[in-house]
Amino acid sequence: MNLVEIALNDLSGAETFPLDALMTLRQKWAEARGPLLEALNLFASGADRSPENAEKVFFGLHLMAEKRETEAWAPLLAVAMEREILYDMIGDATSETLPAILLSLYPGDLDGLKKLIEAPQADDWGRVAALECFSAIAADGQIPMDEAVAFLSKCFETLQPRENHPVWYGWQGCVALLGLSELEPSVARAFRQGLVEKNVLTFEDFQADLRASRAAADRRELFEERGIKPIDDALDALAVFDVDEDDLPEAPAENPLKNVGRNDPCPCGSGKKYKKCCLAAE
Repeated sequence: MNLVEIALNDLSGAETFPLDALMTLRQKWAEARGPLLEALNLFASGADRSPENAEKVFFGLHLMAEKRETEAWAPLLAVAMEREILYDMIGDATSETLPAILLSLYPGDLDGLKKLIEAPQADDWGRVAALECFSAIAADGQIPMDEAVAFLSKCFETLQPRENHPVWYGWQGCVALLGLSELEPSVARAFRQGLVEKNVLTFEDFQADLRASRAAADRRELFEERGIKPIDDALDALAVFDVDEDDLPEAPAENPLKNVGRNDPCPCGSGKKYKKCCLAAE
């Protein structure tokens, strides 16, 4: 068994964070790339959805994001289209690093990204991550702004479900991040209709985010504050799962607040970000 094979085995079921294994796979990427893509494809096809393979994919996706392996895009989207299955594969990354992973792997497949956003059967927070990825590539000029406005306007009329749902939180955030004041009336209607949970976010919060975006000299800073940026260092990206910020955790880990990201409004209703409120108190 060579070093790469040993490192791949160490990704699954390790009692401690597999730092040495990740460093080996990063250094020997030409050899590691194929097996990690195979693990992802096996999970996506349903051929191997074991916890051991899920752990391998969890770490592997962050490495593939760092390496800009766009071949991982299609199987990742396929998993995200299945409700709950995405969380089985990457755990808390669904609400933490998935937007950065999508942005890193994005191969220009705008139709696939839109399909994930619009699919009611898809993972709830996978759709939110897709919206955040959409906002980032639009802000970067990869989507003409008038096209972005038209799509987000259509989303207000067609997105399902027509009830309180995380996808509406992602939609209003996308509008705010892009500074689209022309869509403010639609966002106001969404809040009035109860599509966005008012105990998590208010319309005034949206307006504050919108003003901050329009006033920003460089909107990239706003995206970076929310972790919506390409992954340049997989180990740095994985550090977000370290609540104590001393030791990197095992992953994926179960979390009763799995749908709440560190930068999301705290569920307690304090108005603070989760990481600055109840997460910090845990």
